[in-house]
Amino acid sequence: MKKLLLSLTAIAALTLTSCEDVPMPYNDPNGADQTQTVAPSGTGTQADPYNVAAAQQLISNKTFTAQPVYIKGKVVSVSIDTSYGNATYYINDSKTATGALEVYRGYTYNGAKFKSTDELKVGDEVVVYGTLTSTQVGTGSQIYSINGITKTVTPAADPKGTGTEADPYNVSAAIKAASALDASGKVENVYVSGIISEMGEVSTSFGNATYYISDDGKTDNQFEIYRGYYLNGDKFTSADQIKVGDKVTVLGTLVNFNGNTLEMTTGSKIVSLNGQGGSQEQVGLNATFKSDDGGFTIDNVSMPSPLTYVWKHDALNGFMKASAYINKTNVPAESRLVSPAFSLKGLNKATLTFEHTARFFKSAPDELKVMASADGGTTWTPVTVSTWPDGASWTFVTATADLSAFAGKSAVRIAFVYTSSANAAATWEVKKVVVK
Repeated sequence: MKKLLLSLTAIAALTLTSCEDVPMPYNDPNGADQTQTVAPSGTGTQADPYNVAAAQQLISNKTFTAQPVYIKGKVVSVSIDTSYGNATYYINDSKTATGALEVYRGYTYNGAKFKSTDELKVGDEVVVYGTLTSTQVGTGSQIYSINGITKTVTPAADPKGTGTEADPYNVSAAIKAASALDASGKVENVYVSGIISEMGEVSTSFGNATYYISDDGKTDNQFEIYRGYYLNGDKFTSADQIKVGDKVTVLGTLVNFNGNTLEMTTGSKIVSLNGQGGSQEQVGLNATFKSDDGGFTIDNVSMPSPLTYVWKHDALNGFMKASAYINKTNVPAESRLVSPAFSLKGLNKATLTFEHTARFFKSAPDELKVMASADGGTTWTPVTVSTWPDGASWTFVTATADLSAFAGKSAVRIAFVYTSSANAAATWEVKKVVVK
């Protein structure tokens, strides 16, 4: 019996000694991370997806393109937002979070929205179809497979159209054009046709609506129209003016907001609804600035610190105001208040009329300019302003500018161009802008 006990003791001692030579498993919570480096592999196709290392290498080398690719990895963390139907999650070639690739605001199979928080879990192996950006898989990606399980993917329509009034983009072409933009890029004065696939918010207080369109009316491969206006650019007055299933053609500006959200940005307008246009094409421009910015946008050509804005809507007084004077300092800057595109078709002559006042300038015509564009904002031409404020008071004066050179054009814009220097930073206030 004593020999048996001694033998068991020896075996136990040998076993414990041997365990000290067993390598620690990956991600042992009590030890160091033993994750091995994974070599980049894959070609980015459905049959041969990139691994995460290959995707990260493309990002690091800045050799990715605007074309969507397939990427395979294990989910190491996930956050699903069922209110918006998207998920932000991280994937890696191993189960560690170190070196993981972010998939930002992506969708599930076929681009459909996530309905519950358990549709994707940590540990799942996924193949994602999406577009790489400088830091991540950008918004709008979709899952091709989870743990080897795929679902039938309805392919998007082939991109069609040239984006003109006569030949609008379809939704696939709009997505392709917006995907090619960086965060600061834009394609202006673009027509896009599609079917409303999902309604967001119709704001009767602001008169705009956020909704989504697709080529087949389904939520797969849909495109966001963000805070756009109704027919002819009129404000929405009721939530039932548009609905899912309506066929629309929309005129506006394509952007890749923040480099991760493809959309037609604020200020667009519906030009055709179920085959019917507005009562007539809106000719000219009328922006009072009494309650809002009138659809104007701000292009800060140069706005150094500590400035955070130059142009701003003054809701209390009902005008747009520009200044680059801050902390008792004149800051050199250039900022443009740009109108939405409007038509001057059918006119032989046209006149811009507006009211303005200004103080603290050295030379108003040099520092406070008005320009016009006939091609939607690509090229600009200075126009002559008839009347300037005296600079001694805040009294508004009425000014005009001849826009007859732009008569007959369909994509006209005007811009109020503010320029300051270390010697002078004027305050310029503008209201009641009319072109007819």
